[in-house]
Amino acid sequence: MIAPRDHLAVLLVGDDSPTAFSASRSVPTKDLALEVRGVGPIELPVSQATARQLCQVARPARYGQGERTVLDRAVRDTWEIPKSRVKIDARRWNKALQPALDRLGGKLGLSPGSVLRAELHSMLIYARGQFFLGHQDSEKDDAMIGSLVVGLPSDFKGGALQVQHGAKTSTYRGSAQSLSLVAFYSDCRHEVKPVTSGHRIVLTYNLLLRPAGAASDASLDAELIAKLADCLRGHFAPSDGPDRLVYLLDHEYTRRGLGPARLKRTDAQRARLLGAAAELAECDHTLALADIHETWSAVEPEPHYRGWNRWDDDDEDDEDYDEFDEDGTGEEYDLDELIDSDISLDSWIGPSGRVEQVQLSLRGSEVCAGTPSEELEPYSSEYEGYMGNWGNTLDRWYHRGAVVVWPRTRAFAVLAEAMPAWALDELAAQMRLGDSESARAAAASLAPLWGTVAPEVQAKGFLAKVMRVARIIDEPQLATMLLQPFRLQALTPSHAKAVSALTAAYGEEWAGELVALWSSPRSQYRYVAGRETSAWTESSSRLCVALGDLGDSGASMARHLLGAGWQWAENALNRDLRISPPSQREEALLELAAPLAAIIQCASSLALGEVCDRAVGRLRSDGGLAGCALAVLRALPRADWPAIGVDAVAAHCRESLINELAGPERSAEDWSIDLPAGCDCDQCETLCVFLADPTGRTYQWPLAKAGRGHIRGRIDSTESPVTYQTRRVGRPYTLILTKTVELFEREAEQRRSSQEDLIWLVG
Repeated sequence: MIAPRDHLAVLLVGDDSPTAFSASRSVPTKDLALEVRGVGPIELPVSQATARQLCQVARPARYGQGERTVLDRAVRDTWEIPKSRVKIDARRWNKALQPALDRLGGKLGLSPGSVLRAELHSMLIYARGQFFLGHQDSEKDDAMIGSLVVGLPSDFKGGALQVQHGAKTSTYRGSAQSLSLVAFYSDCRHEVKPVTSGHRIVLTYNLLLRPAGAASDASLDAELIAKLADCLRGHFAPSDGPDRLVYLLDHEYTRRGLGPARLKRTDAQRARLLGAAAELAECDHTLALADIHETWSAVEPEPHYRGWNRWDDDDEDDEDYDEFDEDGTGEEYDLDELIDSDISLDSWIGPSGRVEQVQLSLRGSEVCAGTPSEELEPYSSEYEGYMGNWGNTLDRWYHRGAVVVWPRTRAFAVLAEAMPAWALDELAAQMRLGDSESARAAAASLAPLWGTVAPEVQAKGFLAKVMRVARIIDEPQLATMLLQPFRLQALTPSHAKAVSALTAAYGEEWAGELVALWSSPRSQYRYVAGRETSAWTESSSRLCVALGDLGDSGASMARHLLGAGWQWAENALNRDLRISPPSQREEALLELAAPLAAIIQCASSLALGEVCDRAVGRLRSDGGLAGCALAVLRALPRADWPAIGVDAVAAHCRESLINELAGPERSAEDWSIDLPAGCDCDQCETLCVFLADPTGRTYQWPLAKAGRGHIRGRIDSTESPVTYQTRRVGRPYTLILTKTVELFEREAEQRRSSQEDLIWLVG
């Protein structure tokens, strides 16, 4: 059974009116009088002598590449004369041009009453061998919807203008006796084939649209609208079904060019029909911009070579250039099977009537289209050849306009998913108007989606706005729902007043539960901010001090935050102590010193003795934390040690260092190595015996492959000063272990470092 959304797409395609993406018209030469500075009046048809004069006053044409304008004759090879050098008798020309534009607009499917206006861009001269590869014009004005090419009659061959939209292509060759006008939409790819003889001369214009007034729906097919409305009702009928329907239009649009009056061809008619059907089905609708990414399995065509360096002046219709494309290969990949597809909306016309930026991923069950994307021209593509386990795939990216429809009963949640900040403003406005019941109901409707959409918002001040709304919503469960997606890492001193007010409103127990949610490592929500917990903990002291200055509610929240910070630090200590390579373990522990110092110092300033005692006790209790403890002391002012309570840590470190240095230095004949605790298998016991032998330096050990790998891993993970190599003779092979002089170098360096630390502590 066909899905309602697919039935809707079929119905809309069936209503296609006979419009085109490009259109042409001829105008007599007597209607155009022009001259070019440096050449003088231009007689029509243009003679070859005049064409050569035009080339002499022209410059090589550039083209747009992203945000740059570049000169590359491998892409665009033509001469350009800027409009400032071209003078046209506007009064005489407009008498013929405007009626021609009206007729072209009708062929292009513009709404009745719309007015096209042509704005001169430049004059172009294509000499023999010159061309312009396939490209797409940028919209240089908010009102621009397309381009107009006015071909001046001259004697030339080749140089055909090809305009493409989707799988359809139209070819225009110009005229030797009259003016040829070609108009096409700006999202159409087009190219100029190489000129084989003579000169092709054109005037190029930007086509600007003055929209008609709001179109009446009276002329629309009422029966079709009713069928479309039934499709919408069927699409939204399941209680667990989609909240929106997105119909992809055939053309692409820019943000500044998005609007009902500026839709192209059949897009305008389909959008009007969908809008009328939405009203009948009690739905809202808007226009949007969609980004589509498709991954296809694809077949790379067999290479073959086609040249265009030999010109045939006798064959104007030579088709050797028909497949010449932007990369010069003239080849297209054959699509096989759609592997994956991602569709999202990045802009739409919001409730304010302005184009708003949104970030909304769509599910396939929400999307339909009259024209599949693979039948359109992608704005970018990338082929991945065969790579062994994957490859032979073609990624294609598209921009398309879209009509978005949703039931009015679900309007707030649908809009909120696309525009979370707007939803917060609406809730605040309702609360200010005293409609608290509606505001809380609307807030509750956000629960299924808020945890997904809120973390994606990167706008500055968004969390502060959430906190304000969570406070005025005056309902603790809703406040928790709004705040839960965020993390401790997002909090800064600027949030102190807001979180203090929340604590005052909902109580200390509520605040503690919220902090637990914010700091839970198993939370389903992602981090809003990219700051690491370590960096946040180090800087959070400013936040806690700011909270402590805000009375009891602020101090209460500060206690919860410090408690969460210490819990993270303690878990981090336990985690890092389990790291096997000693150098990596020490490096990780040293990185915890700064946040630990910040926690201790802040807890002391807020008179939170319990946190201080736990931190100090932990630093004194584990010998593996000696380096970290010293780094914490170095991060705190020595004069503050007694007040903060870390003088006990300093005393513990002094005692440990004195005991360490009191022992004898290693003898030059003592090659014994202590293997850190770990595996106690028979092979590791044998390894321990060899390492502990003060006289043994080398051990030859017949050992199977698995055993050799285990011993090598044990040596590497403990960073023992031992080398290993395998003698591949006999069975099993022999693993040769050799102790190195690095054993003595390490101990000497450790003793020197301990002496320096002791001097610093005593001093």
